[in-house]
Amino acid sequence: MNRAISLEHIKQVSVIEDRVLRNLWVTQTYADLSGALGALLDRGTCNWCTFATWASFTVGGNMRGDALPSWLRQRVLLPDGLMGSDGSSSPGHDWNALRQLLDNPQSHHVLDVTRGLLGEMAINLSNGNTEVFVEIAPPASLFVEEFSAPSVDTASARAKVLDACDGAPEFEGVNRLRAGYSLWCDAMASQSATERSQLILAGSLQLGVHEQNHLQPVIASSMDMGINQAAARLSQSIAMHSHVLSSVEQGVDLALHPATRTIADLWDGIMTATLATITSPEGTMRLDHDVPAILGQPFDPPELSPTVVADLEVLLSRFERSRRPGRHSGARDWASFDDRMDFIANLFVSRHHFEPLYAAPFDDATLAAMLEDQLPASMTVQSA
Repeated sequence: MNRAISLEHIKQVSVIEDRVLRNLWVTQTYADLSGALGALLDRGTCNWCTFATWASFTVGGNMRGDALPSWLRQRVLLPDGLMGSDGSSSPGHDWNALRQLLDNPQSHHVLDVTRGLLGEMAINLSNGNTEVFVEIAPPASLFVEEFSAPSVDTASARAKVLDACDGAPEFEGVNRLRAGYSLWCDAMASQSATERSQLILAGSLQLGVHEQNHLQPVIASSMDMGINQAAARLSQSIAMHSHVLSSVEQGVDLALHPATRTIADLWDGIMTATLATITSPEGTMRLDHDVPAILGQPFDPPELSPTVVADLEVLLSRFERSRRPGRHSGARDWASFDDRMDFIANLFVSRHHFEPLYAAPFDDATLAAMLEDQLPASMTVQSA
């Protein structure tokens, strides 16, 4: 693989078999698209791909369990760098296995279940990240190609970009993918700096709505996984090594309640450490906390008031619920679409001109390994 933003490159990235390597290339391609879009729209203004770079960067860390306590990460990381289960399990001995579980909730059965759930979450995140990339990156590539042409035909360029958005899932009766790129096409034609800035932000917000609507099932299922599936899986794990559980089936669920509660509590902590954070050049931001202002800068860029783009006013009224700078913007329930969009709207507004987000996501060593179709050594573990 080589760095590029062409449609062919995006297709190649989307079918990389290794999920960790694929995520690295999705992240890098977003960064390259972000820079190319910024050069067209406004070099000092962030676009959706700028934020997507760091969202995908964070997804990669989540897939690898980077935010987990070291004792847990060492037990759930596979040789390919992805969290999961290799299908093996330490043997138990009938009632001794059950007694071990009840006496010590951190037994191998609890670990087996947690490892399996983390593996499924990693695959869900990988799938969601790729699916969003396949939807949003191709129109971005076309946008750059068409509007960078020496003698651009704006009407033709617009038609080609928007045609690539046809058929995308709608949210509240609107094709948000098409709406986002339509606003960016409007920005290219605008002669007003204020209007152009607002059109760029409105376009990014529309793409954010499209992204979050697509990811809703992935996020909701990952958040609920520990509570909804722990009991059944724990019973199955123990039953594999116990020949007497079937005779006391009615009492098993009650007996396992302390352990399943342990898994559910552990899962809540894992979700807070993974899905409820985003890592960027600013550091790690908690998504269940209010979006902070950038030190020494106003929360809202001055050109956003008054609002002259009707679509931006509608989007902020719908998704930035408080309309007060960052107040109550923390996503208390990250499984809630509206809570996430409130956070994202505040994030996009407050970082609209935050140029450090254009920083390269990977160091030279990581990029060198990627260019050789390899994972950096730090992202893999040695096989036992």
